[in-house]
Amino acid sequence: MIRRRLLVLAFAVAACSGSSHSAKYPRRAPGCPLEMYNGLPALKVWDDIGPVEVGCYLDESEVACLSRLRTEACRMGGDIVYNVPKKALRPIERGMIYRAMVAHTREVKKADETPAPADAGSGAVEPLLPTAPAAAAAPKPAATDGGGQ
Repeated sequence: MIRRRLLVLAFAVAACSGSSHSAKYPRRAPGCPLEMYNGLPALKVWDDIGPVEVGCYLDESEVACLSRLRTEACRMGGDIVYNVPKKALRPIERGMIYRAMVAHTREVKKADETPAPADAGSGAVEPLLPTAPAAAAAPKPAATDGGGQ
C-alpha cells in the first residue's frame, strides 16, 4: 500500500516538474532589461518563446500589472515582449489581464543575410532533348492501305 502511494506521488511530482521556459534561453532574474513593443518588434530575426499572461486586481495600478508581465517575461528567458495591448483586458468586474508574446533576440547568421536562391520555376523553360535521335528510337508504322483499287 505504501509503495503504491509513493509511486503515485512520484508520478505527480514528475508531471508537475515540467517547465514553461525555453531550454535554449534560460531563466533571467526579475527586473532584467526588456524591450517592449505594442506591435511587432523592430528586429529582423527573433525566436518566439511563447505567450505570457498576467492577471491583476483593479486595486493595483496598470504599472504594477505591467511590472508583473515584465517579471514573467524574464522568468521565461525572454528579452523582448511584443504585442502588448495599450489597455488591459477586463474579463471580470474587478480584474484586468495583460497578454503578450515573449521572444529572444537571435544573432543574424550569414545564412539569414544572404538572399534566397531564385525559385527553380521562375526561369526560362528549356525542353529536354532525347539522347538518341527520334528516328532511330521509334520504328515507323507500316503503311496499311485497307482498300483495293
